[in-house]
Amino acid sequence: MAISLRALLAHIRRRTPPGPRPPTPLGALPEVASGRLFELLSHMWRAYGDLSSVRVGARLMVSVVHPEHIQEVLATRRENYTKASHRARVLLGDGLPASNGESWARQRRLLQPHFVPRALDYFDSRIAGALEVMVERWGRAADAMGTVDLDEEMTHLTLDLSLRALSDDYLSEEHTALRRAIVEAVDFVGASGQLFRLPLSVPTRRNTRFRACLGTIDTFIMEAIAAHRRTRDKHDLLAMILDASEQEGSWITDRLIRDEAVSLLLGAYDSTARALTWSWALLDSDREARARLYAEIDPLEGRTPLSADRGALPWTTAVVHETLRLYPPFWVFPRHVEADDELGGYAIPAGSTVMISPYLTQRHPELWPEPHRFNPERFLSGGVTPQRARASAMYFGFGPRTCVGNHLAMLEVTAALACLAQRFELTRVGEAPVPDFATTLRPRGGLKMRIRRRH
Repeated sequence: MAISLRALLAHIRRRTPPGPRPPTPLGALPEVASGRLFELLSHMWRAYGDLSSVRVGARLMVSVVHPEHIQEVLATRRENYTKASHRARVLLGDGLPASNGESWARQRRLLQPHFVPRALDYFDSRIAGALEVMVERWGRAADAMGTVDLDEEMTHLTLDLSLRALSDDYLSEEHTALRRAIVEAVDFVGASGQLFRLPLSVPTRRNTRFRACLGTIDTFIMEAIAAHRRTRDKHDLLAMILDASEQEGSWITDRLIRDEAVSLLLGAYDSTARALTWSWALLDSDREARARLYAEIDPLEGRTPLSADRGALPWTTAVVHETLRLYPPFWVFPRHVEADDELGGYAIPAGSTVMISPYLTQRHPELWPEPHRFNPERFLSGGVTPQRARASAMYFGFGPRTCVGNHLAMLEVTAALACLAQRFELTRVGEAPVPDFATTLRPRGGLKMRIRRRH
């Protein structure tokens, strides 16, 4: 509390970045607690520039938008800007996304070799299997001249991909309860109005439901771990963690095995699904981009491009990058300031919370010409992506904590687009989607699309 008060005192003395100064003792707490964080950060950026600050209750929040300052936070002085309290910790425990310090470094060293480009062929059969099921599923919908909620469909696909990678299992009717539990648990963690939660021990309706979902997820994970320990003939990511637990020593506890397994199952499916959903939405609205996609993927003659095809589909890849620029799945993330610092000539006091929004940075007009326009051309050779600021595109994070599965995510999204777009045409039903700024950036109310076979 003393650190927070020192930060507020520096703010009162106007040593911190400029920003709104609400007259009430709560500051901007009502906006943040009611899920209007995006509106607040957008206003601060428009009104006060790339560095701004505001009091949120008893804490100081600093918005950092320019990539030169972001590099300082996430790379140059990253030890001073930590993940002090990851909001997903109630779900992921001490898994890699929520860990810090030496624990994070050891976990990263353990997992990294399994996600580098040369190791991606491990995932090929799993991606192909999940997409084969999706092609059959969409074929039935197309034959019925039906519509689908694309966001739900992409969630189904990426959950299947995660299951296959983790435990050689696949999403089936037997996993209906697990699927529902995962979706509800992730929604609980990401609910924009749940920034200030009551402890899980308090038996509110939301807490009780979350604990039930957590129990379903934990039961599945623990049964999978037990099955792997009985057979010892598995060759999936869970087997890798168990093998490492025997070789690395006591630091990989049973609890950490559970946390790492849950993180691998849940850590990427939601963001990968959002990337696919927004890719389809943007292609639907741009006939020329869609035609160029068809021209590139149709020569595959029904084949699904996998790890050996990395780099062979430049336009498809550019579409994905441009989608992620416009609609980064994780549109904002915090860092805790451990010790007093300075950015851009302003004080950044210990105890403050730094908020970094890839959504804002990746639409910065000084970095991106026509920043709100969907233009995959900028990611082709000779395009106009920013060269002077490395943190201008952060949809996989930036610095040492860049997402460990970034190469896999790109492989999965490009493979899914190329496989499904060869066979099906999707047309939006209703109004253009509006983003919902929860933990991940999803279309509010879903995305209904009519599905037809391509001839």
